[in-house]
Amino acid sequence: MVRKLRIIYTSLAITALVLPTVGVATRTSAHPTRSLSNTYYWISQDSTLPLFVAHDQVAIKVVAKQLGISIRIAGPTNIDLPGFISTINQVCALHPAGVSVVGWDPSETAAVNQCMAEGVPTVTDDADLPASKRLTFIGTNWYQIGVTQAQQMIQALGGKGEVALLSIINADNMKQAVAGFTATIAGTGVKIVASQDDGGDATQSASRTAALLAAHPNLAGIAGFDAESGTGIVRALTEGGKLGKVKVTTMEQTPAFFNNVKTGVVQAVIVQKRELFTYYAFKMLYDYNHSGMVIDGLGKQFTSPIPQNIDTGLLVVNKSDIDQFLAHMSH
Repeated sequence: MVRKLRIIYTSLAITALVLPTVGVATRTSAHPTRSLSNTYYWISQDSTLPLFVAHDQVAIKVVAKQLGISIRIAGPTNIDLPGFISTINQVCALHPAGVSVVGWDPSETAAVNQCMAEGVPTVTDDADLPASKRLTFIGTNWYQIGVTQAQQMIQALGGKGEVALLSIINADNMKQAVAGFTATIAGTGVKIVASQDDGGDATQSASRTAALLAAHPNLAGIAGFDAESGTGIVRALTEGGKLGKVKVTTMEQTPAFFNNVKTGVVQAVIVQKRELFTYYAFKMLYDYNHSGMVIDGLGKQFTSPIPQNIDTGLLVVNKSDIDQFLAHMSH
């Protein structure tokens, strides 16, 4: 029997917008536990972020087809943390086969713990909630992202200069990245003069960058740690006439953004392998439910049959390899 791909876009939070339906239409049932026994959820705020659509949600289609499962995408389509948490709670109340949650903020921890308490297998991907009872984190080592950005910044600045950081301040992954950056520049001539919260929003990133340029006339570099940081940084540098004068390291964005590396506006972009961690998030959930793996004869209530952490690695794109990167990306 041919397995049919079933991807269903939905949003259960009252504050969230309903996304377009793809694949099989959503069906309601008086027996959600039974009807959702083969249904999994990916939950995030800003769920239609172009980066998510181009990478994470492509992987969702692949893994759903391979495993013969239904994966529903849920969460606010904007930055709406209360709506995001509400979505997690409402999804888990349906008792699906499993959920993968993007750990934007530690305040999600209680909702994730409630999912686990209700018997819903829950993992985090991309960004972790280490204080939660989630089964597994699948994603990039964010401390290493900070180390790598710092190494690229040191090289771009010739080992000295004032720099500023932009990130989502409260997010655990961003804290790790900032820690890695800070540790790596220790003992060099590179000095952090400011660390600002851009809220994962390009407009805020541009505003923060403009303010940083005004407050720190000797600013030599800016490192951005969320997907929207780079877009805002480049916008502000363009408007302030600082392109090429202030060095930039940041995270991946849309394919078009990589052209900024080619033109020398951005010195390095960190690529997270987003498809990989999204794919393995659902592989882990599926294995948790179906592998039959038993550790030392103990049940799942004593020890999980899947790894606690999976590091999916990263790529660095800079001037030395941007042409090759763009050529392969086009295929």
